[in-house]
Amino acid sequence: MPSEHDEPRARQLEALRRYMAQLGTGDEPVAPEPAPPPERRRPSLPWLALTGLLVAAALVGGVLVGAVAWSDDRPAGGDAGAAGASSGRSPTTTVAPVATLACKTAVDRANAMLASAVKLRGDLAEHDRVLRDPANSGLSAAELLRRLAPVAQAGSSEAARFDRELAAYRQVVDECGVRAP
Repeated sequence: MPSEHDEPRARQLEALRRYMAQLGTGDEPVAPEPAPPPERRRPSLPWLALTGLLVAAALVGGVLVGAVAWSDDRPAGGDAGAAGASSGRSPTTTVAPVATLACKTAVDRANAMLASAVKLRGDLAEHDRVLRDPANSGLSAAELLRRLAPVAQAGSSEAARFDRELAAYRQVVDECGVRAP
């Protein structure tokens, strides 16, 4: 009794025999013809006009930006020295502004003042550390003041130095200005 799987297998074998018979006789199956390439569509006239308009606008915008960038009366051409010499004018050079001596002094005073402030902050931190130390909680007021005396003295001298530097800074900063050389 044939099983139900034998029937599909028989059909496959029969198809394979027919195919082999065609190969042996030279009758090969004909491949379908390739489909013609899709037809290229040309863009419509409004799209071409819009593209041309955008290209022209970009070109004009680039020319305007370039004109504005070069509008600081620089001579045309790559060599400013040669252009200045040929026109009878001296070549134009751009020089960065220079700080006055008073401005440099003010910056030095500000640096000294900041250094003093950093030392003062360190002294205050040490003062807080001594006050918050649990080992010092049982000390008498006189003993605590004795331990804080060096820190308080250093903080007092730094505070006085800071005040002197600040006064000197304020005196000089009014004269500070930037000028062209």
